[in-house]
Amino acid sequence: MSKFYTVDRSNNIDQNMVFSLQKNYSDHKIWTVQDIYDEEDAIARIEQLYPEGLSFHGIQYLIKECLVIFKNMTREPLPLAPTTPMIEAVFELVRRNEFPQLPSRLQSMFAWCNLDDAREFNSFLGDKHSIFEVEIENAFIADQKLLYLGGSVIGTYEMARKYWSGDKSNNCKLEAVIPLPAVIGNKV
Repeated sequence: MSKFYTVDRSNNIDQNMVFSLQKNYSDHKIWTVQDIYDEEDAIARIEQLYPEGLSFHGIQYLIKECLVIFKNMTREPLPLAPTTPMIEAVFELVRRNEFPQLPSRLQSMFAWCNLDDAREFNSFLGDKHSIFEVEIENAFIADQKLLYLGGSVIGTYEMARKYWSGDKSNNCKLEAVIPLPAVIGNKV
């Protein structure tokens, strides 16, 4: 078993807590497009693609993040979208197509491969979060520095392909993609 370190950004983690996949989506606002698809359609697609459920990360970026940003709380959209949900979407498409044996980021939790990186990340966040150990056998190790949009759609596909291939950038920062369920270990 390998040991990894997760930073509790939610401030809700306890030792021996089990991180598991969730299947109840009714507590979340599901963004829809009028006269094209509704919440039932969205939930049916999630259940088709991820019958085992989604992780907190998956719910965040597949369901909760709205891709439309409105100007001054009006219904007038601005011509830009947040990038993280799009990164997750492209990376998941590449994984499903070319690396289906690897764990989906939408059904996983994340941890650092060493304690120093976890502490550095926590310091970046203001040293206000706890760090916990997670021991698991089947984590996928990837360079999180590749989690960006490329200069074009094909560039983003290439970033995703390098990530899932296990390639490393010049200034790599390794993360463990941990499929759920996973048990939280000792607080560091």
